[in-house]
Amino acid sequence: MIYRTAVALWMNVLIGLVAVATVTLAYVLPQDGFPDQEVWAVGALKLFALWCLSFVPGWLYVRFLGLRAGVLWAEYVLNLHRMGWDAKENLPAPPPGSVSRSDLSSGTSSESNVYRQKFDAYYGRRVSSSSTNPSDTQNFTVSVETLFPIFLCTTVLAVGWATVLWETDIVLSPSGPWDALKFGFLGAYAFAVTMLVRRFYQSDLRPSAYAGVVLRIVLVLLIVAVLHQFFALDSTGGATLSNTEMITAFVVGFFPLVGLQALQRVASKALRVVVPQLSPEYPLDQLDGLNVWYEARLTEEGVEDMQNLTTMNLVDVILHTRVPVGRLVDWVDQAFLLIHLEPVDRKQLAAERQAGSLTGADPRSGVRTRIALRRVGIRTATDLLKAMPEPDDPRPAIRNLGLEVDQLRVLATVLKNEEGLTPVWNWRCNGVPRSTDRGGR
Repeated sequence: MIYRTAVALWMNVLIGLVAVATVTLAYVLPQDGFPDQEVWAVGALKLFALWCLSFVPGWLYVRFLGLRAGVLWAEYVLNLHRMGWDAKENLPAPPPGSVSRSDLSSGTSSESNVYRQKFDAYYGRRVSSSSTNPSDTQNFTVSVETLFPIFLCTTVLAVGWATVLWETDIVLSPSGPWDALKFGFLGAYAFAVTMLVRRFYQSDLRPSAYAGVVLRIVLVLLIVAVLHQFFALDSTGGATLSNTEMITAFVVGFFPLVGLQALQRVASKALRVVVPQLSPEYPLDQLDGLNVWYEARLTEEGVEDMQNLTTMNLVDVILHTRVPVGRLVDWVDQAFLLIHLEPVDRKQLAAERQAGSLTGADPRSGVRTRIALRRVGIRTATDLLKAMPEPDDPRPAIRNLGLEVDQLRVLATVLKNEEGLTPVWNWRCNGVPRSTDRGGR
């Protein structure tokens, strides 16, 4: 066990060891002695950059434990009550001063409560108990196993930046596979730092995030190393081709999937066989409001497409990702509607929307159904059920969409019986349990 205030000291020790090794290998050993004063002046600036760029990501976690971990328990409990996830007597007691607290009989404060145990197991210390006592959040012990990903990530970043700062010629005249790997590392670092800062402010910073950073760096370096063979096929490009390779390496560091897709296309042509597609039929990026940061966060929790999103344990995703619950519920609501329609490529959908006319489209096609429903403001499963409270009697606005009425009736009937939509209805009704005798509301 290590006290929170000592974590930063251990990170500085790790960075210091890497810095000493770098100085010894880069300056002392090649010259059989200490270098000139001018070399040391530039080296001191590089050492400061090495320390700062390697220390800040890990320091965010130290600050997170001290400042933001205490409020997570109260938000978690309130979200459970609003979704009506379980009987009130089985849920933890809501915090004092909340609306749910008006019913003093709701909730339990038992230490053996499964939701409390799940929360405490995930955050690595008894945040749920200490959140009510501010003195317990100032300094506390954290297990070494919990901190190992942070220490590993700090060491990997220190080694990476030592390699980049060793020779700074890559800024002016990059060339060769080693410089391509450095640009790949820079892209991965840019993504990682931006992601860690966002998760810090969203109270979603966990040791697993640092393990993900290390995994991302290793994956990017492997992809860039293989992509270099593709650029090496064309030796006539000169400096232009070299610069293109460096830019590509940086972009792959930010979006590794782009590099994998490029390798997939090259392998398909070379092997003359169909290589399995990496993109799912119902990708998450077709959901409104879901950007690359949230997509990466959901993927980290095993939610890789819309089908995963509709079948996930919503409580676990709320606890693990710290995505605003209203936003997450809206994504689930959209996904329930879209997975019951034909899969549509994003380019095809954009082309049909730009055309502005659906006269020639099949009334039962997925692209026509999506566009027609969106034009009247229906973008989620609950939107469709509100517009069709009774599937056998669709309202005039629904009948005038130019779609097959029977198709909409079957779609509404299927969605009405989706049990996964119950928490969505409860959330939208502000915690009022779903009633099946009001058209699913």
